[in-house]
Amino acid sequence: MKNWLIPESTKDSPAAPITNNDILKELLDCFDDSCKTESVGASLVFNMHFLVILHPDVYEQRLPSFPVVVKEAVKMFYKKLEVYRKDYEDLSPVSSHWQFRFGPASDFNSERISPYDIKIIGMLTGIKTGSMSGERRHTAKVTMKSKATNVFDKMDINLEVLRHIHFAESGNFTVKFSSDLSLGGGSLLRQARNMDSGLARIEYFMGDKNKSDTYLMKDTEIVIARKEPENQGYSNYLLIESSYVSNPHARIRLNEATGKFQIASFSSNETRVNEVVIARSEAHSPRWFDLEPQSQVLLNGIITLEFKQQQQ
Repeated sequence: MKNWLIPESTKDSPAAPITNNDILKELLDCFDDSCKTESVGASLVFNMHFLVILHPDVYEQRLPSFPVVVKEAVKMFYKKLEVYRKDYEDLSPVSSHWQFRFGPASDFNSERISPYDIKIIGMLTGIKTGSMSGERRHTAKVTMKSKATNVFDKMDINLEVLRHIHFAESGNFTVKFSSDLSLGGGSLLRQARNMDSGLARIEYFMGDKNKSDTYLMKDTEIVIARKEPENQGYSNYLLIESSYVSNPHARIRLNEATGKFQIASFSSNETRVNEVVIARSEAHSPRWFDLEPQSQVLLNGIITLEFKQQQQ
C-alpha cells in the first residue's frame, strides 16, 4: 500500500544541485518584490544592492559564473523596469550603481544553509557596515524570504548575523545604472577591471611600529579602524594594528553625485587632512570633508595615510 501511494521514483529523491538559473531566479523574485513594496506614489523605487549567500561548496563551484549571473540579472531587471515604468511617472533609482556581493556560509540568521539553499538579501542602497560600531541601531530594512511563508517580504535584519560572512572582492560586482535601461556588452567587464585597479590607493605608515603597508580601496565607502577580531570579516575595512587608531576612526567615501572623495572623522583624537584639523562627528551622522585626488591624512599624530585617487 505504501509503495502504491508513494511511487518508487519519488521516494528519497535528492534535491537538485544549485544552478546559475536558480540564483538568477531568486534575484529576480527579490527585485520584483521590491518594485512592488518600495515604490511610492508616482515614483518607481527598487532595490539596487543584493547579498547572495551560498553554501561554501556551492560558492566555490559557482564563483566563475558570478559575472555572467550578474550580467543576466541586470538585463532582466531592466526588462522588468520597462514593464513597470508604464504605471509610474518617474523612474527613481536610489543609487548610481547596481551592486552584488556573493558570500559563503553554512549558517545564517539561526538557519542552516545546505548545498541546496540560496539566501538573497535585497536593499535599496546597501548596509553601511561601518556604522555598526558606536551606533545604537543594529538593524536594517531589507527584502528577504520569510521563514514562515518562504516568500520575499520587507523585514528588519540584525546586522550581527552578517559578521561571520566574508564577502570577498572576487565575489563583489558593481554595474553602473543606465537611465536608458540597457546594458552594453562590455560594461560589466570594464567595471571588473576598474575594481581590480581600485578606486583609490592608500599607503599608510604606523609611526609607533615603524611599519608601512598599502590598501587598495575597491568599495565606494570604506571604514578606517583599529584591527580587532570582530571587524576582520569585512572587505571594506582598512584595519590598522595600532592602539593609536580608534574603532572606528574614520570613513572615506566616493560621493558619486560629485565624483569627489570625502572623509569623516569619528575619533576623539585629532585627524588632519593636508595639515588641516577636521572636525569630529558621530558615526551615525558623519560630517564629510572633501579630499584632494592626492591627500595626506594624519591620525592621532602617529599614523600617516597617503591617499591617491586612481585614474579610471
